[in-house]
Amino acid sequence: MTKVFYPGCKYMKRYPEASMKLRKAVMERGWADKLGGCCRKTKQTLNPEDEVLVVCNNCWAMIEESSKAESIVSVWELIDQDPTFPLPDYGGKKMAIQDCGRAHGRKTEQDAIRSLLKKMNIEVIELPDARDKSTYCGSVALSELPEEEAKWAPQRYTVDAKARGMFQPHSEEEIDQLLAEHAATIPTDEVVCYCTGCDIGLEKGGKMPVSMLELVFGEY
Repeated sequence: MTKVFYPGCKYMKRYPEASMKLRKAVMERGWADKLGGCCRKTKQTLNPEDEVLVVCNNCWAMIEESSKAESIVSVWELIDQDPTFPLPDYGGKKMAIQDCGRAHGRKTEQDAIRSLLKKMNIEVIELPDARDKSTYCGSVALSELPEEEAKWAPQRYTVDAKARGMFQPHSEEEIDQLLAEHAATIPTDEVVCYCTGCDIGLEKGGKMPVSMLELVFGEY
């Protein structure tokens, strides 16, 4: 059995400093034995007994449906379960939380994120599309489903997500309008998210996205 951590390519590109801190914490605390690299290239090398740790919901979906690995967990769950993990204190700051439509059905991840926000002294403002009501993923959810996602995670993306209205193509003008309309319904300027697609979409809509990754590692 090998414990494999997938750090998320888009996370590493968008949040390089916080991603390096996460990778260091994961390896030092023994949560992983090795890095998995890009899930698109290495997921099929996984074995049934391997334990997989992810930060990216898209990695989770493709590994879950197109690898042999039977155990997949979000990094937020392990951090939340570790009483020795050093967390910043944000002094009671109010932030809305934007759940990702790609995280549909992942209650343990959603619970862990809210628990961590509370531990960091952040007052969470829940939105009407909280948890599994969310179909939000920025412009990603308003565009045609990428071919690789359809191939590697057909149940979650071509069946479940499309049944919920995600991945319906829109024009660029329509996407901009819908992102702005969604952002306008959020009562706080700062919005916590745990997905790079949500992050970029909130920014385009006029909000200040706050990544869980940067919050946890004091990079915000």
